[in-house]
Amino acid sequence: MKICTVSGQIISTEKNHRLSGYPLLALDVLEVDGTPTGEELVAFDTIGVGIGERVLVTIEGDAAIQLIRHKDAPVDAVIVGVIDEVELLDSEEAAHEN
Repeated sequence: MKICTVSGQIISTEKNHRLSGYPLLALDVLEVDGTPTGEELVAFDTIGVGIGERVLVTIEGDAAIQLIRHKDAPVDAVIVGVIDEVELLDSEEAAHEN
């Protein structure tokens, strides 16, 4: 899975019929701390997110197909959640956790 920010919507007049009803969104991939990686991604939106939102994306064909609910859907990246907050432990806290 990857953490991303939604940067835009991709308008497609024609696409595979199995993907009808799912918007395509352009995403900027982030490090866990929120730093942009420079990597970009396109994913299907199954939950209705907006531009600027931070989202969780699965990039795994079987999981994506289950979310789209079509076993032959040509998809590998799907937005599965909106991220409200990421809490990172500092190294001292992480040491006490183990």
